[in-house]
Amino acid sequence: MRIPLLALPLAAAIALGGCGQKATYIETGGTQSIVSVGEVDIQDIQKAASGMLDSMLATGVLRRAQHQPARVVIDRVVNDTSSRFDTGEVLYRMREQLVNSGQAEVETAYGSNAESQVAQDELKRRAFLEGKTASDVFDPDFTLTGKITQIKRRAGNVRQTTYTFRLTLTNMRTGREAWTKTVDMTKQGTKNSVGF
Repeated sequence: MRIPLLALPLAAAIALGGCGQKATYIETGGTQSIVSVGEVDIQDIQKAASGMLDSMLATGVLRRAQHQPARVVIDRVVNDTSSRFDTGEVLYRMREQLVNSGQAEVETAYGSNAESQVAQDELKRRAFLEGKTASDVFDPDFTLTGKITQIKRRAGNVRQTTYTFRLTLTNMRTGREAWTKTVDMTKQGTKNSVGF
């Protein structure tokens, strides 16, 4: 039986399509993760969060707060990059370790972007019934804000992107910066790759 010449490319495409790599589990952020030159990857988020948290805990700034553990309100972190991702990925990784370290509590019921509106409403209701003001109930020591920016460059067909993660802890009583940290992640290449 003869196969028509037009059917050969179709048969080859079907055969090659079946040879793709099977999905497998890898360590999140590990050495087999995909590295994207023009995007923020999970390993960038993990390294930035870890580097910033280590710096904050090492300074001892939280241990000098009026309340122990220190009360921290997480405000906005602006993503000013072309890579679209949830900045909460950085903050939640820091929050988990921050709260579990015993050095801080995160006030999720405070501010205009309160994470728990139900808790905020209940605390306000109780304060009203007890004749207290909102500042009596909500008394944070610090606010945490930040920004993520990028610088892109190209030389021939080689692309390079530097992502800068910045966080600042502001003392709520003085309005002054109590701690700040910048972490840079630079990636270079002609195309995305697996592993680093």
